[in-house]
Amino acid sequence: MSERVVCTVSELAMRIKASLEDQFPAVWVEGEISNLRTPSSGHAYFTLKDDTAQLRCVLFRGRGRRVAFQPEDGIQVLAFGGLDVYLARGEYQLVVELLEPRE
Repeated sequence: MSERVVCTVSELAMRIKASLEDQFPAVWVEGEISNLRTPSSGHAYFTLKDDTAQLRCVLFRGRGRRVAFQPEDGIQVLAFGGLDVYLARGEYQLVVELLEPRE
């Protein structure tokens, strides 16, 4: 009989983080912005969604200054970035580097 391999929550989360970040270091994603919020930090947090799925996103303030349009809920966009795992919540998100309106 084989021995159990037991991970802590942190160990498993770190392994998932490493795997996702290695597999998706740079990806373009198309979707509709929803739940856009910009707290006092200046970072923009939003969800990209389509008919059957959604993806949490963050656009950090420095990159946000380079966006040539005003992001709003309901706008179709193309987002470029890499996947990241936010360990404190065990959630993955797209760290957006470029954001363009979909024409």
